[in-house]
Amino acid sequence: MMKSKTYAYRQIFQPVLTFILCAGSITAHAVIISDDSERRIQIRQSSSANTSNSDSMQNLIVQKQRDFEIDARLSIEENKSVNIVKRGAIYSTSNNTYNNAYKDSTNMDFNAWLNSNSYRARQVAEYERYLSSRVGSQNVPPLSQLLTTARSWSKCGYEPYQLPPQELWPNIVPTLHLYSELKNQGILPTSSEIRSVYRNPGLNDCAGGADSSKHMNASAIDIWVPEYEDNLWRLNTMQDGLCQFWQYQGKSYNFGLGLYATGAIHLDTDGYRKWGFNHASSSSSCRY
Repeated sequence: MMKSKTYAYRQIFQPVLTFILCAGSITAHAVIISDDSERRIQIRQSSSANTSNSDSMQNLIVQKQRDFEIDARLSIEENKSVNIVKRGAIYSTSNNTYNNAYKDSTNMDFNAWLNSNSYRARQVAEYERYLSSRVGSQNVPPLSQLLTTARSWSKCGYEPYQLPPQELWPNIVPTLHLYSELKNQGILPTSSEIRSVYRNPGLNDCAGGADSSKHMNASAIDIWVPEYEDNLWRLNTMQDGLCQFWQYQGKSYNFGLGLYATGAIHLDTDGYRKWGFNHASSSSSCRY
């Protein structure tokens, strides 16, 4: 009876003991597996009887610490180049952040006006194609400037933009040629902006325009140079250049030049003449 029990115990425990002894000669290697939210350790087994368990595990821990430090440094370097952009916000490191934001706001207003009516959008696109075919696309100012009416549009109960009637479209073509030539010669800086073009008679009267203003037939543009607004010397130098051009080349363009104390400049190609603050030639700041 005792022999049978002893035999039975041997049958049960001998495989277990053999497994334990074999497991003692197995070296464990840990591998870090990346997950989106955590790092976990997986144990892999390999036969390496020549190295002790303690030495193997110690070396593994040291190596993984080094790997983790490298990964951490890489993560930090990558995060330095990440730009976080908030929806609806514009960030810029340039000195023109405010001006760019203002222009973006103006363009958004123009786009809202343009896209509020599908027929209007098609007509404006046709107008742009027409001007491009006459003066070249590079000489067509931004439509957000070219369709401006007057600064007092809100007070007068009108819209900030208006497309001229189609029969008046040819009238702006020679004025755009003149405007481009003045910029090409450096008389007007490239930063010049248009702030009033076509005005219907009602808006022209409310805005204080002359009774025979060329804005009503879409042949005139009012411009200004924002960067010269607080620089009287540069403003006067630019006006002197305009006066000289008007004197020597104005007749060939049928150039009408109006210079105002506010710094605003009126250009048209509907009569060779000059004037100042009260629409009279005697008030012009041109000395020629």
